[in-house]
Amino acid sequence: MEKRYVPGLGHVSAIGAGCWTIGGLATNDGVPVGWTGVDEDEAYSALIRAHDLGITLYDTADAYGLGQSERLVGRLLTTANRDRLTVSSKVGYVRGNAAHPYERDQILRQFDATLDNLGTDYLDLYSLHSSDFGPDHRYLGEAAKTLRELRDQGLIKAIGMRAPHEFCLAWAEDVSHPRCAEASAFMLRFAVVQPDVLTVRYNMLSPLYEPMDADIFDLANECGVGVLIKQALGQGLLVGAHRTDLPRTFPLGDHRRGDPKFSPAAVGAVRHGLRQLGADFGYTRADLTRMALQYALQRSENASLLVGFRTAQQISVNVAAVGDPLTAPEIDQIQSVMAPVRETIASLTDTQEKSP
Repeated sequence: MEKRYVPGLGHVSAIGAGCWTIGGLATNDGVPVGWTGVDEDEAYSALIRAHDLGITLYDTADAYGLGQSERLVGRLLTTANRDRLTVSSKVGYVRGNAAHPYERDQILRQFDATLDNLGTDYLDLYSLHSSDFGPDHRYLGEAAKTLRELRDQGLIKAIGMRAPHEFCLAWAEDVSHPRCAEASAFMLRFAVVQPDVLTVRYNMLSPLYEPMDADIFDLANECGVGVLIKQALGQGLLVGAHRTDLPRTFPLGDHRRGDPKFSPAAVGAVRHGLRQLGADFGYTRADLTRMALQYALQRSENASLLVGFRTAQQISVNVAAVGDPLTAPEIDQIQSVMAPVRETIASLTDTQEKSP
């Protein structure tokens, strides 16, 4: 497994285990946040397989299965050398009895529960999972201060936060731009939290920016901040896991239920793009996985991918598929073919993220 240097984390495997998908069905404050089709024993076998394949980065959260994902990773830690692994978790969605998830006492309660679930006495990375800090960012300073105290005490090694799915620094500097308020709010959070690591969604469906525009990766590089890339496979969309002829119905507790990105129109648009690319890249699951993972890996040499899985077979395919890098013409081809697909997806979805 290739290792990469990610600022804030040090050297970690280029492919990390994204453990949202093994949490199972769950709802949080009435919002579906889980995944269907998860077998606990299979999920644990997948974690063992990931470790055997050289994956050293494991990313989970208190909201993933409301602790179930953390407990599964904790089982792995009982059989592995903890100090050779990088373990990340998050806080900010589970409110409990508190007025807000980012109240200091609620953060500390969730942190203690996370350590118990994982069976560890420290985290390599603890991230602010949600971008909702209350009216006028009421809890922002309190949340940032609490995580810094945990870091000062040696209970966490690095502080993380999520980045917007769409961001350009120029938007925050242009009051006439329709995304100015959103970009400015992120820059405020960034300045207050001073994160060591950002987590960002990036894949073949992500927007493109002008060459001179600074995006999240440019901002992170300029500030010496590490990046973890999530959803490189588009939650299965970019490897053909969803079909228009066999549309899937998701149960309560699955975050994809009602999400327009998984509607027949969106799935059809993605599959049309994949068919076009398949002529040059191949049509098998391994071919599509290699294309999607390399596209994301090559965006930044100082970033690692968090790839979801539910079975040992899936994690094996993901790792085996990482092959030769894409050429510049191949990247241009992917971006050209997927441009109309992005437009279709954008017309069907709300730009605001509604799930962790």
